[in-house]
Amino acid sequence: MKEIDPVTYWVALHSIRGLGPVTYRRLLDRFGEPRSILLETTKSDLNSLPWLRHELAKDIFQVRRTMGRFASIVDTLAYNGVRILTLADRAFPPKIRMLKHAPVVLYFRGEYLERDKRALAIVGSTRPSMKGYQIAAETARRLAQKGFTIISGYARGIDTAAHSGAMKSGRGVRDGRTIMVIPAGLDHFVWKKTLGSYADRKASYSVISESFPDQKWSVGSALSRNRLIAALSDAVFVVETDVGGGAIHTFSHAKTLGKKTFVLKYTNPPKSAMGNQSILSQGAIPVSNYADIENIAAYL
Repeated sequence: MKEIDPVTYWVALHSIRGLGPVTYRRLLDRFGEPRSILLETTKSDLNSLPWLRHELAKDIFQVRRTMGRFASIVDTLAYNGVRILTLADRAFPPKIRMLKHAPVVLYFRGEYLERDKRALAIVGSTRPSMKGYQIAAETARRLAQKGFTIISGYARGIDTAAHSGAMKSGRGVRDGRTIMVIPAGLDHFVWKKTLGSYADRKASYSVISESFPDQKWSVGSALSRNRLIAALSDAVFVVETDVGGGAIHTFSHAKTLGKKTFVLKYTNPPKSAMGNQSILSQGAIPVSNYADIENIAAYL
């Protein structure tokens, strides 16, 4: 019988719905590695933990009966070019590891490169104005040419403008690069649809997910993804957001982490940028023209 790769136990435990990073870490602190949690704990061990819900304890025992299925999932991910990183891996991105409630498992299509340590997040509305879309794309293109990696969340609108703008910045030594932090499992990432002809330039982008591969989009996963965008970046540029937009959530995480924050300043803001003034009032640096955009690099 083929020996099970240790990462399979990490993935199997990660598959349990409702078992978030906080509880996962507490289980690791109590029992050690995931293999021990799945194969060596007893029902009495798990049921004695006041902070572990009974349903989760039952799910852990259910998962241990199907380890062959998770071994197959891990093999399939590897075949499709997906790298699995756990907290036990030295390659786990240090900017994410530092988060208070960092994910325990990450799924990568591509790599986390040395150059990704110089990064700007560009975020905003899924329904931006044409001006906002163009500014996001042009900002991404200009800063990618300077060697910065552009981080965004793989949504419509500003995110798509940022990703595509970065990859349009040219070929060769200064090829643009972008990281897409997606709010769902990698099974739901359709890169051809978003990137078009740039999809084959795999060195130009990486995709990161903290969700189990078959997990669908949810509001919770979208909000959770925003903290990863802020963590991976040296600064965050909010192009357009409404008052309750997800970009404000990313901005808040950036402030908490001590990252520089920028926001597009409008004289007459479109509907999609009605939240920009709120961000300005909280100390974000205003961006009014392309000269300001060029100066963003000086802060990073």
